[in-house]
Amino acid sequence: MSWIPAFPAARVLSLSALLAVGVASADDVSPPADNIVPIRVRQVHAGQFNILFVDVTVCNAAHDCRTVPNVQVDTGAVGLRLYREALDGLALDAVTDDAGRPLAQWTKFGTGHLWGTLHRAQVSLGKVATNEAIPIQLYDWPSQVERLPAGYHDDDARQALILMGNGILGISPRLLWTKRYYALRAPRGPGAKSKASDWKPAYVDETRQLANPIAHFPPPYDNGSVISLPDVDWRHGQGEVHGWLGLGIGAPTESLFPVGARRVSHDLDKHDRFWVTLDERPFKVLTDSGCNVVLLDLDALGYARDPAGLGYYHADAPTPLKLSVSADANVFELSRPLYLGSVKNLRKAYLGYGVLPMLVACDDKPDKYNLLGLPFFYGRTVATGLRGAVNPYGPVAPVAAAPTSPHGFIAYTD
Repeated sequence: MSWIPAFPAARVLSLSALLAVGVASADDVSPPADNIVPIRVRQVHAGQFNILFVDVTVCNAAHDCRTVPNVQVDTGAVGLRLYREALDGLALDAVTDDAGRPLAQWTKFGTGHLWGTLHRAQVSLGKVATNEAIPIQLYDWPSQVERLPAGYHDDDARQALILMGNGILGISPRLLWTKRYYALRAPRGPGAKSKASDWKPAYVDETRQLANPIAHFPPPYDNGSVISLPDVDWRHGQGEVHGWLGLGIGAPTESLFPVGARRVSHDLDKHDRFWVTLDERPFKVLTDSGCNVVLLDLDALGYARDPAGLGYYHADAPTPLKLSVSADANVFELSRPLYLGSVKNLRKAYLGYGVLPMLVACDDKPDKYNLLGLPFFYGRTVATGLRGAVNPYGPVAPVAAAPTSPHGFIAYTD
């Protein structure tokens, strides 16, 4: 997940201002199956844009459950992470190490760092539930008295994430999140240094790591997901849009693909990326519904940065970014381009516009990424296959059984 905020100031919108902004829907019908659930791009707070939300239900060992709204759908992250207060008092068993010490995890997102403790919960999307309780993460509002590992507070994103919504549903191709786990130290004795962390690095086996919920759904819903969003008003933006999140790759979600639409498919590398070309320059990109803009390094191609230094590119008139891809041994230009527009469009985020598709930025960090964020998903149906799943959208294999994709795959309508 990589989220770039708009302007820092916000104001309260009147009801009339919100009603004046258009709403689009993928289909004004009920979900066609239990494994296909409604999603929408909307604002929780003024100033947000291009944030895709779904409702998620979690249950504890006593079968007490809560449905949490406004959880971001993130194909660039792994695992379910929820703001603890959104559970309305639901108690979940802690995940502990072999010594019985509670475990926590520290993740670096584009927004900053997220810290939270690990707990077990059965997770449901619509009427599809995980086969068992899986590790999820709960995070809290930052506290001045907590003692976390050195360096964490330098870029703490918890406050920003809480203001954005109630959590993150990470459904990337990866099955587990493997890094940065910590165990709670023993209680401190008299004279202990107050600046030392209460947590120490810990080895965590796969049964305790944050898990991709989709990998724990019953077949045939356990091999990936499909996001289907309608086309939007690229020039002006919109208030919100409605779409579908489908569970399962292939027959379970075939109804989400428009009849006759060309489908493009790529097996991914170990970093979840594939190649695209823009103006004869190749980029390795990651499709990331959790990123609210397109992130591409366009400096060498002569695209202008915004004069305010916000990190965005700027064009006075809508400018198409025509991507070419290689698929099935052919190279072709995608019929649906992305667009670069004016950075002034950011102001609409405070006028009730939660859908602003013409925003392109550059990741200036040393470990920069090129991401096809949520604007890439508008007007497309996009499938994300888990690692080890069979890709039904690729070329027909000359063998009895189609091969699996070791690092997962991406498929989308052009």
